[in-house]
Amino acid sequence: MFTHYLSHTKGHIFVVGDIHGCYSLLMQKLDEHNFDFDNDLLISVGDLIDKGPENIDCLSVINQPWFTMVRGNHEEMCILGQSDPRIRDIHLRNGGDWFYSLSQSKQLEISSTFSKLPILIELKTYSKKIGFVHADIDSNNWDLFKKDVEQGNYHISGLQSSYQKALWGRDRIRHYCEDYETIKNIDEVYLGHTIVENPIQLDNCFYIDIGSFWSKDLYIKKLT
Repeated sequence: MFTHYLSHTKGHIFVVGDIHGCYSLLMQKLDEHNFDFDNDLLISVGDLIDKGPENIDCLSVINQPWFTMVRGNHEEMCILGQSDPRIRDIHLRNGGDWFYSLSQSKQLEISSTFSKLPILIELKTYSKKIGFVHADIDSNNWDLFKKDVEQGNYHISGLQSSYQKALWGRDRIRHYCEDYETIKNIDEVYLGHTIVENPIQLDNCFYIDIGSFWSKDLYIKKLT
């Protein structure tokens, strides 16, 4: 339910960092990479919306055949903010005001769309297995991480679920030397969420959110 298994046999595959409502910037960067909308595929690491001014335009790409994405914490806030006032308050303070200015029916439509987004994407190419997750991986084994994410957002005292960490966590990039190493059973993993001045590689993990709304730049990389 929470993992989308993907293959793509025509054109090239690209990955993009957090877009955050910057639709015009996205189109500009795709043009610079000679992106072929008829044959290529763009994979987003989440946070398509909020902060930037072009959120409705960004929403229009979700159903395009050239685009797919994992769920980010900002998509999750659109889902949970409908029923949780605390999440709604956090969302409003972090660029979500545009969402709550919409009609209730439109909010429900958008949150329903976001609830269908996977937490993980696993891509198999002719030579690699590549993972995509928004925020963090709390295991050094991709298969074990997937298995835990598939349990959903369980609640155990003193323990945060892998589901939660996939959407909100930052431990691997903040405490890398203490607890983490190359992730087994996956060749590469691409993540967003934590803003970096330039893309950072930690073993086989690539952090690619360069703060599009503030930097006016967006990282896109050709994978195949």
